[in-house]
Amino acid sequence: MPRKSRFVIVAVVAMITLLSAGVLACTSILVTPDASVDGSATVTHTADCGSCAFEIEKIPAKDWEPGTMVEVPYLPQGTGGRRISEASYSTGKMIPQVEHTYGYIKGLFGMINEHQVGIGETTIGGRAEFRNQNGYFDITNLSMLALERGATAREAIQVMGDLAVQYGYKDSGEELSVSDPYECWVFEIVGPGPLWEVEDPEPGAYWVAARVPDGHIAVSSNSSVITEIDFADPENFMVGPGIREFAEEKGWWNPNSGKALNWRWDFCDKVRTDYSYRRIARIFNRVSPGAGITEEDPPFSIKPTEKLSMADIADLHRDHYEGSEFDQTTSITAGPFANPRRYPGWNFRVGSDAYSWNRTISAIGCEYVIMTQSRSWLPNEIGGVLWYGPAVPATTCFVPIYASVSQVPATLNEDAGSHMEFTRKSLWWAISTVNTLADLRWKDMIVDINAMQDRYEGGAMREQKAIDRAALEFYDNDPEVMVEFLTRYCTNNANTVRDAWWEFLDTLFWKYNAGFVNDGNRITSPGYPAEWLERVIELDEPDHYKR
Repeated sequence: MPRKSRFVIVAVVAMITLLSAGVLACTSILVTPDASVDGSATVTHTADCGSCAFEIEKIPAKDWEPGTMVEVPYLPQGTGGRRISEASYSTGKMIPQVEHTYGYIKGLFGMINEHQVGIGETTIGGRAEFRNQNGYFDITNLSMLALERGATAREAIQVMGDLAVQYGYKDSGEELSVSDPYECWVFEIVGPGPLWEVEDPEPGAYWVAARVPDGHIAVSSNSSVITEIDFADPENFMVGPGIREFAEEKGWWNPNSGKALNWRWDFCDKVRTDYSYRRIARIFNRVSPGAGITEEDPPFSIKPTEKLSMADIADLHRDHYEGSEFDQTTSITAGPFANPRRYPGWNFRVGSDAYSWNRTISAIGCEYVIMTQSRSWLPNEIGGVLWYGPAVPATTCFVPIYASVSQVPATLNEDAGSHMEFTRKSLWWAISTVNTLADLRWKDMIVDINAMQDRYEGGAMREQKAIDRAALEFYDNDPEVMVEFLTRYCTNNANTVRDAWWEFLDTLFWKYNAGFVNDGNRITSPGYPAEWLERVIELDEPDHYKR
């Protein structure tokens, strides 16, 4: 069938394809080595869903016999609240296996591997006519294969691009943030259209990757961020086949115009500035005060005024636009206790009028937030760290998981539970339960939560150098003992945080029982803030109150 005919799709088919997409509304930050305090490269990912899996798993390195074939299973982003293994199923689609696969840690996506290659994700949607159900790969599979087969960020990107072009990509438009100890890259990919088959000579996906300049940070948040592509600059761009030809054929880009192909606006086109680029502008303006970045067309990257620590990056993910024109704490909808969080869906109607909540960086439906840490001056076994934060960024407590551990802590895996299984063995449930309680009296409870975060999360960050030094001593004498040491440290730390948070939950129930406040010496009844009461009387119907 001629290629032009293949992409003529009726509106009904396009709509059905869109509705079948599992979409996560995530935020990912990329911090290059020269933009960080200690020279780490970092990518982040918030798994904003509300009914997805949250356990993580260590996949060991493995050798394979030549000629081995491996199945590409279905690994859904949305699991309906079940564990990943319960929601996945066989597809029967097979590809050749490589002779050696690297060890890595995964959740819904690949996270970090033994060579310190890190991955974060965000869905960017893309044009409806890109979607395809015949390809082999979702973004979940590609992220894991990238970590199994890529020893650098560039290798990981090439692995994903080559596999998707050959075997087809069937997911929505997606972005992966990819890092190694030296570089950070933004990788964006879309499908080939609904009628593509594996036997077709045309590419099974269209993709491009752009390197973040060292000393800069970049952000991706549900809309494409790669702009003009310099096809003659392999140092800063990696590009899949057929992009220019396809854009010209579809009438999106004219090579005779004298303008470079702009992937964001010419090729992807689907952009929601308030939902997506507002988050980017917020982060850029926080790290570079006075930059004046707007949500209309933010730059690809920006140089922060001061270099960022892991604590700084965590704090960016806890943002609700506090102090800005979109501050979520000042509206009447924040209630008496300045709660910045809004429950999804983001869009709603009152009568015939449509409205949207501000989409904040820290979102109430987050399953987990991760920060990878890749450090060039340390052996891979010590340099690569996954900072895993269960549940919502604003109220989570990040715990470190070194990429070389033989297994992740049980409290994050077999004892993690799921949305369908509550268990007190789970760190996720401990964090999430406190997070839920905080909605009752946000402005007071968040102070207590921040203190706990500093004690346990901040404590782990402050003692990291000591753990690294101890691990290096073991590494020089017996690497296997070093792995045992790091595995035990990560497990003990995660269990300590879990137990502390369950005790913390009891403390919050005691301290704020029935709207009173108990400081251990006396019980007070602070009632509602006067400024909020004034707004209520002003806005509400007077017959509801005694005068």
